[in-house]
Amino acid sequence: IINETVKNVSNLSDLKNVKIEINDKCKNKLKCDYKWQVEALTNILKNAIEYSYEGNKAIIDCEDNNIYTQIKIKDFGKGMDDEDTLNIFKRFYKGKEANKDSVGIGLSLSKTIIEKDNGVVKVDSIKEHGTTFIIKYFR
Repeated sequence: IINETVKNVSNLSDLKNVKIEINDKCKNKLKCDYKWQVEALTNILKNAIEYSYEGNKAIIDCEDNNIYTQIKIKDFGKGMDDEDTLNIFKRFYKGKEANKDSVGIGLSLSKTIIEKDNGVVKVDSIKEHGTTFIIKYFR
């Protein structure tokens, strides 16, 4: 899932000169809808790249245990304020820094897809220091 996700955003990461680092320590297989989870994670990673500063990086960490598999997608970009962090998963919500072409459904859709496969997603962000999406898929 991670490799396919990275492949899906490779052109955008090249355009913005944002390097993607992968730290994959996962050994367990996820029981999920592969194509939809790739779609959900692609959208989150795409956002990480779009809101990163040019020439920066995004990091994908994957770890698992007997209870869940955790994937973190971290960027070092613009970050979000508290209001955006609280509302970012609401359908049609567009953050203050949203691109003019944004419709505001991508992260809402990602959350729905992740939850469909027994997962949860949350976001931590600090303005001007970056954002981390934490996804846990429970066994």
